[in-house]
Amino acid sequence: MNVKLRVLSAGALFFLGQTAFAQSTKRDTLPKEKQIEEVVVTGYRTKKADEITQAQSVIGSQELKQQSNTLSLTNMLQGKAPGVLVQTQSGQPGSAGSITIRGFSNFSNTGALVVIDGQYSTFAQLNALNPSDVESQVILKDAAATAQYGSRAAAGVIVVTTKTGSRGRTNYSFESRFGTSWKVSDKEMNFQMMDAGQKLAWENSIAPLVGNDPYSDQQISTLSAKNHDWQKDILRNSSEESYFFTASGGSDKSLFYYSLGYDSNSGIIQHLNALKRYSARFNFENDLSDKIKIGLNASLQYQQTQNQRDLNNGQNPFAFMYRANPYETVFLDDGTYNPTNVGFPVLEALQRNTSRNSNLRINANVFGEYKFTNWLKFRSTLYNTYAQLKSKSILEPGSFLDTVLGYNGQVQQANNDLYYLTANQRLDFDRKFGKHKISATAFYEYSTEDTNTMAATGRNYRTPGLDILSNMVTPFATTGSRVQTRRTSLALLADYNYDLRYLISASVRRDGSSRFGLDNQFGTFWSVSGAWNIAKESFINIPELKSFKLRGSYGIAGNDAPLPDYVNQPYVGFGLSGPSASTYAQLNYGNTKLEWEKVNITNLGVDFNYSNRFRGSVEYFINKRKDFLQLIPYATTQGSYTVYENAGDMENKGIEVDLSADVIKQKDWGIQLRGNFSNVKNKILALRPGETSRNIGNNNKLEVGEMPFYFRMVRSAGVNEQTGEALYYTTRTTANPGETFYDLPGGRATNVYSSTDIQDIKDKSPFPKYFGGFGATFTYKNFDITADFAYKFGAYAVNNEALDRLDPSQYNTNKDVSAVNYWQNPGDTNVLPKPNPDGIWMTDYFLQKTDYIRFRSLNVGYTFDKKFLGERVPLNSIRLYAQAQNLFLWTNYQGDPEVAVGSGEGNTDVPGSYTLYTYPTQKTVTIGVELQF
Repeated sequence: MNVKLRVLSAGALFFLGQTAFAQSTKRDTLPKEKQIEEVVVTGYRTKKADEITQAQSVIGSQELKQQSNTLSLTNMLQGKAPGVLVQTQSGQPGSAGSITIRGFSNFSNTGALVVIDGQYSTFAQLNALNPSDVESQVILKDAAATAQYGSRAAAGVIVVTTKTGSRGRTNYSFESRFGTSWKVSDKEMNFQMMDAGQKLAWENSIAPLVGNDPYSDQQISTLSAKNHDWQKDILRNSSEESYFFTASGGSDKSLFYYSLGYDSNSGIIQHLNALKRYSARFNFENDLSDKIKIGLNASLQYQQTQNQRDLNNGQNPFAFMYRANPYETVFLDDGTYNPTNVGFPVLEALQRNTSRNSNLRINANVFGEYKFTNWLKFRSTLYNTYAQLKSKSILEPGSFLDTVLGYNGQVQQANNDLYYLTANQRLDFDRKFGKHKISATAFYEYSTEDTNTMAATGRNYRTPGLDILSNMVTPFATTGSRVQTRRTSLALLADYNYDLRYLISASVRRDGSSRFGLDNQFGTFWSVSGAWNIAKESFINIPELKSFKLRGSYGIAGNDAPLPDYVNQPYVGFGLSGPSASTYAQLNYGNTKLEWEKVNITNLGVDFNYSNRFRGSVEYFINKRKDFLQLIPYATTQGSYTVYENAGDMENKGIEVDLSADVIKQKDWGIQLRGNFSNVKNKILALRPGETSRNIGNNNKLEVGEMPFYFRMVRSAGVNEQTGEALYYTTRTTANPGETFYDLPGGRATNVYSSTDIQDIKDKSPFPKYFGGFGATFTYKNFDITADFAYKFGAYAVNNEALDRLDPSQYNTNKDVSAVNYWQNPGDTNVLPKPNPDGIWMTDYFLQKTDYIRFRSLNVGYTFDKKFLGERVPLNSIRLYAQAQNLFLWTNYQGDPEVAVGSGEGNTDVPGSYTLYTYPTQKTVTIGVELQF
C-alpha cells in the first residue's frame, strides 16, 4: 500500500467524506482547471476521487499540525470525522484516546484495526508515532472499505500513511515549537472547592448532625491562617518543546524522505516528566530498471514516560489535591511531608515512589516490485515491527508507604518484547479499454505476532540507593510468558467503472486465525459496492456540478481481537509468588468451539461537489453484529471461572453528515466553513441462549432489545421538605421497621436506602446520541486563522467525584462550596439532604449528562514567502504561528465530560460510564516557527 497525499507548505487542505483535495503552491502559474489535485486513499489500493464507492474519512497532515505534537494521534482525531467518536482516556501527554467507529462495536473494549504503512499495528504503536511524520490518517467505515482487511476489521480500520519524497530538487524543513499547559479550572467545570474558612465553617455547622465536636474560635483562627490551595502545591504549568527536521526529494529513478524529531512535555504534576519522545524515519524508493523497483520504509521511536498512580485513593495526586483540606500544611513541624486527613503524603511519594516506562519501537518494511507490463505488476513486501517495552517501579526504603508496608524498599521490573511480521505477495492489474477500466489486486498474506514478557519483584534493599533487583535480599515474585498468534489470508479485490459514471467494486478474503478452535479457524469475509455519478450523465447539464454520486455497499467483516491467545484450549499456567517463592497454578478452562465475531454492514451514501466550493457527503448505515465475543463468568459450587464465549448479537445504525463550504474564495482571501454530524443508535438483539439480560460492573446492564450498557442505580426521589431526609424510589410494597413510604408524582418513595431498590434506567447510557465537530478557516494573503470545535450530546456518566465533594460522611476531606446548601428548615427546596453520619448515598442524582461543546483548537499564522524574503535569503519560506488547545468548555457536567475512564489501574468497566480522578484535560498555548529551504 503506497499512498502519497502531497501537501506543500503554502497549500490548504479541504477534507470531505471520501476525498482529499490538495492545493498546489504554484497556483498562480497553473492553468485554472489544474489547480486542484485529487488524491484518495482506499486501503490496499489508491483511487481517484471519482472512482470511490466506499465510506471513509481522511485527516491529513495539515489538520494534524493544528494541534500539539505531544497530543496522541488518536486524540488528534476528535471531532474530525463523522461517525468517529473519540473520548479522552486521560489528559496525560501522549496518552491514547478511546475510539469508537459507527457505534459500540463489541463487549471487550477492543478498538479499530490500526494499519501503519501496510503493517498491522496497535494503538500503542500509533500513539508512539511522531505526528509530524504522518501524511494522513484514513478511517475506513463500511464493508466496501473494511472487508478487504477481513478478520480484524469489524470495528473499523484506521490506515496511517507516513510521508514520502517527491520528484525534484531536495527540500529541507525545520520546525520548532514551545508551549505550556495548565489544568482546566474547576470553575469552568462547574464546581469550586472550599477554602480554609469555608471548610471550617461547614464542618462546625454540621458537627452536631454527624456526631463530631465543633472547632473553637481559637482553632478556627489558627487553622484559617494556614489556608492554601493544594492544586498549586501538586500541579504546575507544564513546559513543552518540539523539534522536527526533514529532507525529501527525488529524481526520475528514486524518491527519499528523512526525518529526525524530538518532543518533550513535562506534564502538570510536580516532580514528574510526563513524556520524552525521540523519532527518526527513512523512506526510500528506487527504480533499478524500467521493470524493477525496490523500497525501504524504516523508522525508530524511543519514548520515556513517568507515571502517577491512577487509583481511587491518596496515592493518586488528583484525588489527593481535592480531598486534602486547605488548612492542612504541606509539611509537618518536623519537616516531613504531611499525610493529612487523606492519610498519604502524595508529594513525597511523587519523589520516592516512582514509576518509569521506556518504549523502543523499530519498523523496517521492505518491498520489491516487478512490472510485467504497464498494466500488470507483482509486489512482494515484508513488514517488520519490533518493540521493547520496559517498566520500573521503585518504593524507596524509609518512604512513607514503605514504612507502612514494612518492605525496606521494593523494586519491580518488567520487560515486554514484541515482534510483528507480515509477508504480503500481491499481483496488481490495471487496464483501460476505451471508456471501461478494470482494476484488480490478488494477494496472499501471512502474519505473526510474538510476545515475550518477564516481570520480577524484589524487596529489602542490601545497599540503599542501588535500585536493581540483584540488590534485593528477598525475591518476591517472578512471572513470564510467551504468546504467539498466527494468521493467514487469501484475498481478491476488483473494481470496474464505465466512463467514471457507473462503478462496481467487490472483495473477498479468506482468513485463518490461531485464536479459534480447530473446527472454526477459517472465516470468509466479502463485500460488494456500487456507485452512480449522476453529474456525469449527458442529461445533467450543470457544469458547476462536479460530482453527484449515489453509493451503496454490503458485506461482512470479522473480528478476533477480543480474544487473548490460547483461550480456545484448556491449559494450566504456573508462577512463583511470595517471600518463599512458592509455586501457584492458574487454570484456563478453554473453549474449543469459539466462532468468529462477524458484522453484516449495509451502507448507502451520497457525495456531492458543486463548483469545487460546496462539498459534502451523507451516509446511512446498518451494522448487524453476530456472535460477539465476551468473557463470561461462571459460578460453581467449588469456586468460579471465566470463559470466552460467543455471547450475543447487536445492531448499530445511524446517519453521518459531512459538509464544507468555501463561502469566500478570492485570490487574496477566503473563508471556509466545515462541520460533521453523527447520530448512532445501538441495540442488543440477543444474548446467550436462555439469557435476556446481564449486569456489568456496579452500574451498567445489557438487555435484549435495549441500548447496551444502560445504567442501573437506586433512583433519587429528592428531599423530604419537612424532615430533610433523602428519599428514594422503590417498587417494594412492604415497609421495614423504621421505614416510611411516600406516594409521590414519580411513584412510591422510601426514606431508607437499600440496594434492593436498584432500578433499570433504560433511557440513559454512556454512548452519545449525537456527536461531531465544526470549524472555520480564514485566509488573507499569507495570513491564516483556523478554529475547530468538538461536541457530544445525549450520553451520561456516574459522577463519583461530585458525590465525594458533597458527602458529609467524608467529614475530614475538602468539599465543594455547594455542600453548604443542605436542608435546615421545613419547606426548604432544591437542597441537599440534612447531613447525617451515613452521608449521601450514590443514586441517579449523580448520573449526569456529559453533553459538551469544546473549543478544541485555534491556530493563527503568517507565512513570509520568497517574494518577501528575496533571493539573497537561503529560505523558501518562514512561517510563524501560535496555537491554543481546549480554550473553552461549555457543559453542565460537574467535572470533565470528556474523560473516558476513571481510576484506570485495574478498571474493567465501560469507558465513559463514570469519572473518578484521572489525569485532567489541560489548556495549551504554543508558539512555533517552520522553515522551508
